[in-house]
Amino acid sequence: MMTWLYSNLLWTEGIQIVVVLAALGIGAFFVYKPLIYVVVALFLFSLYFFRNPERECPQAQSDDALLICPADGKVVDVQYDPDNGIEGYARKVSIFLSPLDVHVNWTPVAGVVQEVIYKPGTFTMAFLPKSSLLNERNDICIRAHNGRTLVVRQIAGTVARRICCWVQKDATLTTGQKIGMIRFGSRVDVLLPAQVELYVGVGQRVFGGQTILGRWT
Repeated sequence: MMTWLYSNLLWTEGIQIVVVLAALGIGAFFVYKPLIYVVVALFLFSLYFFRNPERECPQAQSDDALLICPADGKVVDVQYDPDNGIEGYARKVSIFLSPLDVHVNWTPVAGVVQEVIYKPGTFTMAFLPKSSLLNERNDICIRAHNGRTLVVRQIAGTVARRICCWVQKDATLTTGQKIGMIRFGSRVDVLLPAQVELYVGVGQRVFGGQTILGRWT
């Protein structure tokens, strides 16, 4: 229990929430004490939302041809274009994260960060396909050890208004390393080259850092 509390991301990525809730709690104590129950409920939800589980995929640790899912959630879209018409890539897998999902993001492969590109945008519902291009987003381009590249795209949603990226250009990543998080409901897209055989499909529930996304061919 103490480890869960100590490693919780609320103390780093959600510190503003802690401050606001503390202020509300103090104010409620002097003005309207029943409001304290609401503050406590919001604090407990925040602890749940900012949980930071340790995950690993034993298969991927022993087989560097495997890719793992970058986020928890439901696969809402899978696209394929043999002519690399998906922003220069052949495949795209989209994972929608509800407010109840773990919102930490993991790298699908070991490699080197080639670029980190932040783009401001709207806050369309994250489960809609157009959110990939319209919404505020952050692209992490990773060159795997086999020389091929992929992109992990963090997308803000209607509720999610802050994208957190924990890696920078030229950073060396290990498979399953945590690379960021998105606060509250959101979406993560993975843009992949044609040389990937996917192991996931639309409607499937996946777990970041643990579920196998596919395999290099």
